[in-house]
Amino acid sequence: MSSHWHSNPHIAIELPLKNGAASRVFLSFACAYFISYAFRSINAVIAPDLISDLHLSNTQLGFLSAAYFFGFGFTQIPVGLGLDRFGPRLTEMVLMMFAIVGALIFSWADGFTSLVIGRVLIGVGVSSCLMASFSGFRYWFPIDRQAQLASGMLIFGTSGALVTSWPVHAVLPYLGWRGVFMVMAVFTGLAIITLYFGLPVKAKAPKSNAHNDEKQLSTVSLSWASYKPILTNAFFWRMFPIGAFCYGGFIAIQTLWLGPWLTSVMEYSANSAAQIIFWFNGVLLLAYVLNTVLLPKLARHGITTLRYLSWMVAAALIFQACAFYLRNSWVLVWWFLLAIACASFVLAQSLIVTNFPKAFSGRVSTTYNLALFIGAFLVQWGIGYLLDIGIEAGWSRASAFDLALGIYLVAQILGYIWFLIAPKFFPSTAITED
Repeated sequence: MSSHWHSNPHIAIELPLKNGAASRVFLSFACAYFISYAFRSINAVIAPDLISDLHLSNTQLGFLSAAYFFGFGFTQIPVGLGLDRFGPRLTEMVLMMFAIVGALIFSWADGFTSLVIGRVLIGVGVSSCLMASFSGFRYWFPIDRQAQLASGMLIFGTSGALVTSWPVHAVLPYLGWRGVFMVMAVFTGLAIITLYFGLPVKAKAPKSNAHNDEKQLSTVSLSWASYKPILTNAFFWRMFPIGAFCYGGFIAIQTLWLGPWLTSVMEYSANSAAQIIFWFNGVLLLAYVLNTVLLPKLARHGITTLRYLSWMVAAALIFQACAFYLRNSWVLVWWFLLAIACASFVLAQSLIVTNFPKAFSGRVSTTYNLALFIGAFLVQWGIGYLLDIGIEAGWSRASAFDLALGIYLVAQILGYIWFLIAPKFFPSTAITED
């Protein structure tokens, strides 16, 4: 994919990007992903206000937050095609306009249906923010920096989650949740402007290469031929449960159910819960920073990113069991350790992308992301559904949470077992550049 800067349409950029150009591209992607993660996380803090103002049930609250993942997941396949055909810049800018519309609809909503419509449009609007960066990184940066760049993106994403935890809770009495979403619509517009000026433009192929360009684009379509190399790849299916169950489920907990668990099970006040979520996301951010420093050092000692990921997933399962069920003075320590372990989950996405040729970067990243957000949708909605079932059966709210989180933990354990044994039954083969 040949590219040029917006201000110099006749001069191709030099690859790989270095110094100021590399920082410019990374920060443009990072600003957009900051907004994306803020939208994703905000319901954990405004949930009490939504329940109070619009009289939502637990099932409705879970479905409302999961509607973001529905919109996000629904567009992943088209986003992949768009990234490979039109490049990250145009694809991401166009989609983020939907997020502005969704945020405004959400802020004006007077019932559950309009909230869901707004939330779905927000999900559509930010659906390319991380995958566009992965696609761009694959083209414009060295392959040995991909995992480090992925962790760097999550530093900015988690910063968005930080801002939408305790700081948003602090301004809610003044702006209200409607005002907060109007402000987020404005910031989304600013992110689009940053992308316009900060990212390289995908250049049109010269006439001498027109035939080859048309041939390549003909394979980028919503067809079995276009996706067969991905969907028949053993490594993709080995990593599938890590994305769907572990990473997707973690997003569901982080962005919604951690807050209600703290207030309902541990009986913290809403203000205390917001502060704990703030520190949880702060620990997560520091863990992403640690990964950007640690991964190159581990590589020099022969420890691959895949091996490191397998260790961290195992640790996350242990920390989750302790956080969910050892409700004593150490409970917050277990949650913070869980944040550290789960910071490695994003590495699965960079591993998937680098396992395929550059021409597949958009499709493979979004196909895997679709699995991730299907998992997030099911866990986020499913926990709310199981909570209502337990409460209607006469259980305490704490017991209902125990049931829901226990089922989620078992699903992850089964997925991790598959991750460990899959290479013995379905060995993966390398895919070369064409």
